[in-house]
Amino acid sequence: MADSPQAAVSTIAAIATPPGPGAIGVLRLTGPQSARITQAVVGRVPPARQATLLPMHDADGVLLDRGLVLYFPGPASYTGEDLVEFHTHGSPAILAALLQSLYARGASAARPGEFTERAFLNGKLDLLQAEAVADLISAGTEQALKAANLAMAGHFSRAIESIAQRLVEVRALLEASIDFGDESSVEESHHIESLHVGTSELREEISSLLRNARHGALLARGQRVVLCGPPNVGKSTLMNALSGSARAIVSAQPGTTRDVLTAELDLGGMLVTLTDTAGLHEVDEEIEQEGIRRALAAVAEADLVLLVHDATKEREALSNQPAALREAADRIIHVRNKIDLVGETPGQCQNAAGQVEVSITARDEHGLEVLRTCMHQALAQEAETDTPLLARERHLRALMEAEALVRFQDLGDFSADVVETAERLRLAHRALTELTGEFTTEDMLGEIFGRFCIGK
Repeated sequence: MADSPQAAVSTIAAIATPPGPGAIGVLRLTGPQSARITQAVVGRVPPARQATLLPMHDADGVLLDRGLVLYFPGPASYTGEDLVEFHTHGSPAILAALLQSLYARGASAARPGEFTERAFLNGKLDLLQAEAVADLISAGTEQALKAANLAMAGHFSRAIESIAQRLVEVRALLEASIDFGDESSVEESHHIESLHVGTSELREEISSLLRNARHGALLARGQRVVLCGPPNVGKSTLMNALSGSARAIVSAQPGTTRDVLTAELDLGGMLVTLTDTAGLHEVDEEIEQEGIRRALAAVAEADLVLLVHDATKEREALSNQPAALREAADRIIHVRNKIDLVGETPGQCQNAAGQVEVSITARDEHGLEVLRTCMHQALAQEAETDTPLLARERHLRALMEAEALVRFQDLGDFSADVVETAERLRLAHRALTELTGEFTTEDMLGEIFGRFCIGK
């Protein structure tokens, strides 16, 4: 593996279950000394892949617990090394004492993500599959879970490898023409034209993959929905109703919300981060001004804006609204709240500007299902795809770089300097191989695996 660190030879240990008491706790051990350390702690190495009930002791031989021990000899293990799991009662004190017992017998503390990093370095997973492990753990919706499982099964990797392999073939033929070709011959012209067509097809495949990856990036980070509007129109009440919790303070006094408040919800399989913001109005008070500035910054970054109005009051003209709202016009759903006070019923319509408008009473949650449906429809236009790729920022950057490098205006652009063309295709291939980890650096691995939880 080019430019990547060699697999570590130390034996590492970590608690793999979340902090706090629970029904069971799991501690993992991997590395060349795993069998020796296990024998010292539980008296023997259990049969491979067979859960065995054994006593667990500290460094002084004092009994800590009785639990299940599972031994996975390498290379047929998650990390590719000898790996042992200790399943104990879920007392934090037991797990801490057992971890110290492993340390006393020669194990080292695992870094975040080090188990999965070793799986990658030992060829058990490629880099996309390794990242999918973390995505699977953090998946907040069924759709994100599906995408993570597809990535772990190699769906994303196979798509990248197919394009990369064909790029290699085009590069080989192009470089052969540089070494042996006769650019003045008709045969050579046809050869170059054929390579240009092949490169154009590859660019379209990369572009299609990039579109799916952009959709998948929304699954990974979730979509941002911002509630904004004047003070006292019911934004905080609506925030609590949509999120199903009293996340925001509700008060009749204007200016109660002075900072952005967030809550996550599953909207028909999509992860949504809902943000409540300070009321938009003219104010001299410095803290409220900062709250409004943050509100408008959130609007600018939102995937969808719920602009809340009080149905009992006259609506402010669009020309008088802040620039951030005018610029977000195509991402706004207008929400007419408090319609019970004017004798209206919940519903949906289109206003004079062609924007969706939903009438609700947030306090009684009347009309909320209509609003949720409108939100889902608006967000699904960006997030839906038949083959979701749970992409990260580095995936998007690499795909964009590869797409740009194989983009040639026409045949003349492709053939003007075939040496330069070959170099562009080489760099595109390298960008793609960085995705799967065929080409990596130690800094890149540190950045990726440093975000994992300890014990995974």
